[in-house]
Amino acid sequence: MNDKNKKIPLDAKLLSYAIIELNIARRNVAIYPQEHPSMERSLTRAFDFLKQLFQFRPEITFGIAKDTIIVDEYQLDKKNPVYQEFALNLNKIHIASVTFKDGLTKDELYQFNCFILEKMDHLPVTKVREVFEKNNFPHVAVVFIDYGTFSFKTSENDQTTKEIPLWEKYIYGLIKNTLQTENITDAVRDIPPETFSNLLNKFSDAEIKEETYDRVITAYMRSSPQRSFSGQDCKRMFEFINRLKPDLQKKFLSSSVRTFSQDIDLANRALAEMPFEDIIAFLDAANEQRIAVPQNLMDLIARLTPGSHGYIGDVQLHETLVLDDVFLPPDSAELLKKENFEKLLSDKYQQDIQQLFVLNTSDLKTSQLIELEYEFFDERIDQKFNQIVLELLRSETVSEIEYRSLVNIMRRQTEQLLWLGQFGQFVEILKILEMNKALYRFPDINTDALEYYHSSDFIALLVDSLRILGRQKRREVAMICKYYRQKLIPYFMDALAEEDSQVIRRFLMDLLKQFGDELIPEALKRLADKRWFVKRNMLYMLAETDSKEVAEEIKPYCRNENPKVSLAAMKCLLSTGDSYAIEMLREFLDSKEREKIHQAVLLASSFRTKEVVGGVIALLQKQEISGSDIQDKIPIIRALGEIGDPQAVEVLRTSLAGKSILYRGITERLREEIYKTLKSYPYESVRDLIEEGLNSKNEVIRTESRRVKRNHSLDGNR
Repeated sequence: MNDKNKKIPLDAKLLSYAIIELNIARRNVAIYPQEHPSMERSLTRAFDFLKQLFQFRPEITFGIAKDTIIVDEYQLDKKNPVYQEFALNLNKIHIASVTFKDGLTKDELYQFNCFILEKMDHLPVTKVREVFEKNNFPHVAVVFIDYGTFSFKTSENDQTTKEIPLWEKYIYGLIKNTLQTENITDAVRDIPPETFSNLLNKFSDAEIKEETYDRVITAYMRSSPQRSFSGQDCKRMFEFINRLKPDLQKKFLSSSVRTFSQDIDLANRALAEMPFEDIIAFLDAANEQRIAVPQNLMDLIARLTPGSHGYIGDVQLHETLVLDDVFLPPDSAELLKKENFEKLLSDKYQQDIQQLFVLNTSDLKTSQLIELEYEFFDERIDQKFNQIVLELLRSETVSEIEYRSLVNIMRRQTEQLLWLGQFGQFVEILKILEMNKALYRFPDINTDALEYYHSSDFIALLVDSLRILGRQKRREVAMICKYYRQKLIPYFMDALAEEDSQVIRRFLMDLLKQFGDELIPEALKRLADKRWFVKRNMLYMLAETDSKEVAEEIKPYCRNENPKVSLAAMKCLLSTGDSYAIEMLREFLDSKEREKIHQAVLLASSFRTKEVVGGVIALLQKQEISGSDIQDKIPIIRALGEIGDPQAVEVLRTSLAGKSILYRGITERLREEIYKTLKSYPYESVRDLIEEGLNSKNEVIRTESRRVKRNHSLDGNR
């Protein structure tokens, strides 16, 4: 397989954070202008997570299946409300998948969010596609799905539209119970009664389970349990039932009667809005099918008939009238009859009410209203909620039972705080628990909570969050590291060993270096790891500590077969001034292996090790055989310049005097490099070389000579 096309597995947590931030950015686009700080902050977070995902692969594709997100072959958690919201908002504008490509810019991401927020759910897919193509997103690819391309068998008499295939899928899901009623959109309710009945007539009574009838009735009359039936809903339902086959008609009539009788208040509000003739037609149909109507429903219909004591909309409880859940005395009923009620209201008052009905509020979205919407934004509400809970935990007025309940709430909220990178709030939780424990306020509760926050499972979750989000919150991360101290070290090292991203590895190593000598025991233990890069990383971190005490345990790794490990070990020892590292440098300089010589020269230069100047000079004195040999002397000259030992000047003179007809270009670069390093030697020892350089035909040599002489003059004047 071509390695370029091979998919690298994505980090699940990183993917989750990316979707969360994309959804937050989408919401903020609807509220704030692009330059608003909240908009900029959420867009930056979403953009940063996508960039981290691009380190795994150049393109990230999110498949959309109604309220479900699919990445590669895997469905993401269907119960996660953020995933559902993100998917549904793309699904409603016919998007089957969206692909973000490496090279995506923040401005492009903002414009794409503007696109998906346009009011296009009423448009056909062809129009939505046209809008997308006009926007010209070079790093965003979208696949649209046209439900009109699905084929279904319909009777010749059906007045089908392009919507029928989608509606048939919904109805089939309702009948087979593969579609949860509470998740169904208004699409079911939008089906015309004649189309709905035609589609249902394709099923026989034997194919439909008894409980299915109630489910279909509920779905057609309201899209969620929170939405009440209306008179229009009832009328539409009766119309579609009248068009059904006799066997289905009886079952659906029975279901509708049962639905109404189970919630008589709901039935009262719905039937009160219907013409009396339609209610009678409903009763006649029920009688014709020999369906028993419960007494409570019969009583309601009797009250709604003309000539009864109440009028449409009244509900009586003993001798008291109930109006909008307010109990009124019996004599109030007379005042509220239609003819008396109208006398109580002036013409001017009624005109004012009518003006309210026709008022256009679309232009009233002021900055105050936008700010109010911000206050009701989910993330803002969560933040305020957490702040209130924290204040209550500080309060001395809460009881032990209340305090335990609040602590449990914060435990449940903590994981969400970590997902969103709210490390500051997490630190506040720890501070409050520690403070209350020290004050002996509910010590057992605080101890139990702190044990949870110090448990292995929780710390693993914490480190996973810090790994992904910590680079943007370094101050808060430092506070967390200060609190947990060495307890975090093994978890950070585990994460470092498994991390593929070079950026995150560097961040984890920076975090580990904060612990200083505290990480020595864990680092020494992990030197036994078989993976070379783990050994190298441990040696890098030991070099940042006072590692003299562990020098003996580091020495064997100077001879490791992997040159990167041996280089790291020698660096570690040189930082302590250990004599063994000097011996190893001399051994490497005398080696016949090019890689070892290169390592030794590099280390001698970095640590300015005068003890090995003789060995470095010997390398410069070796006779050149090829242009490559001359090229290899350039890093040697630089190393001698970094060390600055005067005993190297004589060999530099010899090198400057050397000539080569075959390799004139490389030889001239060697001479230039020598003059660039002369500033590192005592001026008196190189004065003659400087004077010669001032008269050189080589511009680089003349420039370097003038710089060294000028600096010497300035130093002398001081």
